[in-house]
Amino acid sequence: MRKDELKAFKEQKVALLEELRTVGATADQEAEKRNTPGQWTGEEQERFDKIEGEIRGLNERIERGIQLSAHQTWQPNGEIALDGRVPEKFSEWRLLDEHARPQNTPEFRSAFFHYMTTVYDHQLEDEERRTLSKATGAAGAFLVPTDMYDQIIRAIRLMGVVSQLATTITTSAGESLQIPQNLAHGTASWVAENAAFTPSDETFAQAALSAYKAGAKVIVSEELLVDSAFPLDSFLATEMGERIGVLEGAAYIGGDGNGKPTGILDAASAVTVSQAATGNATAWSYAALVALIFTVPTQYRAGSVFIVSDSAARAFYMMLDSQNRPLWNVNVASTGPDTFLGYPIYTDPNLAAVAASAKSVIFGNLKRGYMIRRVDGFALQRQIELHSDNGQVGFRGYERVDGKVVLPDALRIGQNSAT
Repeated sequence: MRKDELKAFKEQKVALLEELRTVGATADQEAEKRNTPGQWTGEEQERFDKIEGEIRGLNERIERGIQLSAHQTWQPNGEIALDGRVPEKFSEWRLLDEHARPQNTPEFRSAFFHYMTTVYDHQLEDEERRTLSKATGAAGAFLVPTDMYDQIIRAIRLMGVVSQLATTITTSAGESLQIPQNLAHGTASWVAENAAFTPSDETFAQAALSAYKAGAKVIVSEELLVDSAFPLDSFLATEMGERIGVLEGAAYIGGDGNGKPTGILDAASAVTVSQAATGNATAWSYAALVALIFTVPTQYRAGSVFIVSDSAARAFYMMLDSQNRPLWNVNVASTGPDTFLGYPIYTDPNLAAVAASAKSVIFGNLKRGYMIRRVDGFALQRQIELHSDNGQVGFRGYERVDGKVVLPDALRIGQNSAT
């Protein structure tokens, strides 16, 4: 059975379950009006039983479809297939795999949104609880559907430059992940005929990427919870994403690795600090910035960017060449960043303001130099009793993440001179 057919059956089942609940509730109301609570008419019972029979039939078809899909997973040649075919590209496999996740099924989405908007736990059906349990994160929280997760990640990246530019890998679990650090490169040499090769080894180390928990809690009123016009999912995704994005952004720049990612500025990252020549204590000169650019090896300068503090950005914006033309080039042609001295430039509030011996600039290739590890999924848990006296419901959400410099030579920290 194809996945689209299986999906259609599941969506039909969700609709029938909703219809069954409506029929049962209506029958109960009519019985109350007749002063015969709990006693349905033969017609009401017949209609209820008919829908229930259709649901049982769909359950059997869905179960058979799942079993058949399991047999279709392996082809005679031993290759793995999804929907009876072998993905030709990794991106295609990712897309198919994403649709197969339990938090993306129609019944999970329906149960999850009901879970988000109910005031009391007893309003959830037993089947909804079972469905939610199939996509449970750590500590009992439920994983949000992928589209909501993507919205959260977009908000996180908008709040931090490193999140946007660094290499990001996503893992399904949170165990410690060992990644190589290429600390120094070997060299090639010309080899004469019948002569021996001269070995020149790469210098490697290993860095462990952990899975630190970054979380936020949002409290909403019960009125907003049940207001159908209020976009609760978008509100929670944006609010939590921005809060966690600010938290992560600060760690990627200056984090000490203690329960949080290790930042570029931390001594453990081993990024070279390039201090400007005397006379650059309260401002950066053109000569000092050019010198900073050329401290980065040529193979990493392509793809490099400036990350500067707000005060440095204001000064850079006013710098002119000998013809009184601005060195800062405003990008009016696209949504991309502005450029400075030919390189994209970004501001980050986590860098120090320009001052004597301040580390106010980062220059380098973030894609090569820094790596972020995220554990797939964002967990969300509703808290009812804790805020019930105030007529409110709390939502606590978190993701697990780490970040480290993996190629120090691709980055430089620009430090103002002492005097």
